[in-house]
Amino acid sequence: MNVVISCKTNHHFQCKKLQRAGSSNPKDEQLQAQLLLCIDQQVMLCSNLWVEIGLVNGALGQVNSIIYKDSEKLPQLPLFVVFQFKHYISPPWDENNPKNVPITPLSCGWRQQIPLKMAWALTIHKSQGLTLERETIDTGSIDYQGLTFTVFSRVRELHCLCIQPSFTFERYERMQQGPHVHRHRSEEQCLLSLSNVGKYPS
Repeated sequence: MNVVISCKTNHHFQCKKLQRAGSSNPKDEQLQAQLLLCIDQQVMLCSNLWVEIGLVNGALGQVNSIIYKDSEKLPQLPLFVVFQFKHYISPPWDENNPKNVPITPLSCGWRQQIPLKMAWALTIHKSQGLTLERETIDTGSIDYQGLTFTVFSRVRELHCLCIQPSFTFERYERMQQGPHVHRHRSEEQCLLSLSNVGKYPS
């Protein structure tokens, strides 16, 4: 049976004293105060662990297993969480499951926590730089040219994109008349004219 566990943040003794006195550390926000985990859950890394192989802030994967020491149990943090990262290309930690990577608790600010967060849904800002296999998007009722382009371009093929609620043609036409579009077209024309400077007709 798949069980959801709650991983609460560990704090050092001195940090607890400072918190009770009303102090805070901005770096604490980089890790979740409370993290809910279960097997096969979609999660996102929230720290740069190994940039060269793609284990970076924003990398997506699934929870494969949650490992505790024999003498420990909830609400203590697990020893590590096995993160299934399909883009992992380095020597395998587990020969039978080469895409699995162990993620141990990380200290940041006053917090110690597994550097993961739930990722069944993402904001457009958080999706920047990601390439997704499929996506269902909700662009809301207000059009922001840059954000709309960002979320549309996260997938490689159009059939991998689902827009809910549906994107009407009238709304698309309104976007084409926006000031950002006209400015972009003007800049494109300027760049095109500059690229033709010095060229002679053949």
